[in-house]
This record gives sequence, structure tokens and C-alpha cells, in this order.
Amino acid sequence: MYCDPDTYGVDGTYAVNSLYFDTWDWQLAMQTVEGVRNRYKLRIRTYGFSEDDPIFVEIKGRVGTSILKQRALMAREHVHALCRGEPPPDGGFVAMKPDHQEDLDRFRNIMDLTDMRPRLWVAYEREAYGSRFGDGARLTFDRKLRVQPPPIERPYEPIEEAWQSVELDGEQTILEMKFNGAFPFWMQRIVHGLQLRRESCSKYVQGAEQLGDVPWNRVEWRGAWTVY
Repeated sequence: MYCDPDTYGVDGTYAVNSLYFDTWDWQLAMQTVEGVRNRYKLRIRTYGFSEDDPIFVEIKGRVGTSILKQRALMAREHVHALCRGEPPPDGGFVAMKPDHQEDLDRFRNIMDLTDMRPRLWVAYEREAYGSRFGDGARLTFDRKLRVQPPPIERPYEPIEEAWQSVELDGEQTILEMKFNGAFPFWMQRIVHGLQLRRESCSKYVQGAEQLGDVPWNRVEWRGAWTVY
């Protein structure tokens, strides 16, 4: 036994809800489709929609094969103003923790400079396990992927009946291995023992393909691409 269930949720299982930001022409999603080596995503994430559930703004970047994430806890009362690109209140959008302020400001600056707005809600059920070896590594299993476009007036309040299920390519569960630094030996044993193969699977892109008039699905784009 290498892991224990995450202490959050019920037996390590909980809901993940993310509101992704993008340009009008899906620029960030396109970077994933085209396999741009260094890219990023903007999103707001919460694990529930009650007044007590925290809200995080996140910048998730990829540099080569490494994933870097910057995250800031923000007040729920300001989330709609942020999503709609409204001017901040007096004193600005203040992070709930002082050491998070820089990441919150960076999120807002990127959003404004690139004219990004809420584009897609992505939700799923996550079953998570943490390493027993004190290395901070985690295994997560994501399933029951659902998406919907954000409501125009209240973008941070998804409509329950508007969710659409997304059929994942090939499998219905996404396994992610998360670790810092070197690939843990116990994870290597799992990969080799089960003959696992690494594959790219963007929940955001697959959801965008299902709901959006995305450029890479248009006929005029298909003939212009060359696969090497």
C-alpha cells in the first residue's frame, strides 16, 4: 500500500468545479491542441457553491513537461465583478491571505491585458490519494466530467440543468500522478507493473469541443494542418 485516501471529502472523493477563462477565439485552448510547449490556463476553482466553500483563482502553466500552478484565495463577494471584468472596489480585489495577493494581481493583469473572459465551466468527481512516504506525491482519479457555458449575467453561478456530460476519449477515468521533483520510485513501480502509458487529456479542450464553435473543428482549418 503506497497511499492513503485524501483527508478532504468522503473517503478521499470530492467535487471539483473550474471556470476557465479564454479569449473570444479560444486562444488558450488552441495552444493545447497545437501542443505549444510553454503555455498556461486561467481558471477559478471551487469545491462547492455554498458561502463557506473557498474560491481560488489559478494560473496553471506548463514549461516543457513540468506543471507550475499559482493560486490565490479570494472573497466570494467579488467573484462576479472579477468574472465580468468590472473595475475593482476601493482598495482593489484583496486576497484572503496576504501572501496570495501577488498571484491574485497577476491573474487579474493577465485577464485584462489579453481580454479574457469566462468561457467554460468544467466539473468532475475526483478520488484522491496521498503518498505514505512524506514526498507530497498524489494519485487522483477524475470521472463524471461535465461542462456548460457560464451564464452571462451571473457567470459564477452554473445552472444545474445546463450541465452536459462529456464522453472522454477511450476511457471514462483520468489518472493523474502528481509529484514535485523526481518521479517517485513507488510510482515508477505502478507504471511498469500496470504497463501504463502517458497520454495528454485536457478536460477543458474536450469540453470546449463539445460546446463551442472552436476553430480546430471547422472544415476550413482541417485541410490547413499538416501532421508530422
